[in-house]
Amino acid sequence: MFEFKGVFFAFALLCISINSLADTLELKLVSCHVSKDAYVTDLVNAYREQSGIHIDIHAGNSTSAIRDVQIGVADIGGTSRYLIPHEKRETGVKLLPVALDALAFIVHKDNPVDSISQEQAKAIYTGRIRYWSELGGNEQKIEVYAHKNKISGNGRTLRELLFSNTNKKFHTRRVFDSIEELEQAIIQNPNAIAITGVSSAQMQDVKIVALNGVKPSIQNIKTGEYSLYRPLFLTYDPHSPNIQPVKDFIRFVLSRTGQDVMHSNGVVPYREAMSLNLKKTRENDTTYPQIVGKI
Repeated sequence: MFEFKGVFFAFALLCISINSLADTLELKLVSCHVSKDAYVTDLVNAYREQSGIHIDIHAGNSTSAIRDVQIGVADIGGTSRYLIPHEKRETGVKLLPVALDALAFIVHKDNPVDSISQEQAKAIYTGRIRYWSELGGNEQKIEVYAHKNKISGNGRTLRELLFSNTNKKFHTRRVFDSIEELEQAIIQNPNAIAITGVSSAQMQDVKIVALNGVKPSIQNIKTGEYSLYRPLFLTYDPHSPNIQPVKDFIRFVLSRTGQDVMHSNGVVPYREAMSLNLKKTRENDTTYPQIVGKI
C-alpha cells in the first residue's frame, strides 16, 4: 500500500512538473514574411493548443531567421532561402525543409497579361522588355518592383533560379524594405510587376501571372510542372540549451497534424513532394535539399 502511494505521489509530481513547464517555457521564433503567412503562425497556434507550449513569433526576414538563431537571440527561425556558403554568421545553423512554396509573379488585378514565359521574365528583369505591349498588354512602361536586399529569400532565390547568379542586378523602378510593402505597392500600381511567395500572394488583392502557361498551384508545385519554387525551412541550433523543446516542435510540424495545417494554408508539405524530390535526385541536383531523417 505504501509503495502504491509512493508511485502515485511521484506520478502526480511529474504531471505537475510537465504542466508547470508548459506554463513557463516560451520559445522565440523569428520568421520571414512568406514563412510566417504560409505556415508558421497557424502551426504555432496549433502546437500551443496541443502542448501548452507558447512560441513567441517575431517578424523578421530570411536572413534574420538564420542569423538570430546562430547568436542565440531566437530558438527557431522560418526562412525561405539556403545558407550562404562561407558566411560565418550562418555557420552551425541547421536547415530543415518543411514545405515547398512557389515564387509567383504578381501584377495589378486589372492588368490584362495572364502569362509570361521564363525568357520574358528574364528580359523584364534585365530591362530588355520595357513595355507591357510587348507582352500583349497596354502601352504603358513596365515598372519592376523588388526587395532591396539581394540576399532576401525572394531576391536570392529568383536570381538563382532565373539567372544562376545570386549577384545579378535587376532593372528595377523601385525597391522596398519588406515584402509586405512591395505587395501593397503592386495593389496600387497598374503598371508594376514583382515576385513574391504564392502563399503570400494568394492573400493579396493582386493577379498571379502564370509562367510558361502554368499556374503556381499546389499540384503544379508538387509535380515540378511549375518551375519557380523553393523549400521553406525551419532553422535551429543543435547545441541550443532549448534544443529538446525545439525538437518537439519540429516533430509536431512533421506530424500528420502539422502537415494538415500546411495543406490548409496552400503550401505543399515537403514530405509529400516525393515525385519532385526523386526527380531532382535523379538529375543530381545537389542544391535541392533531401528530407532530413533525423533531427
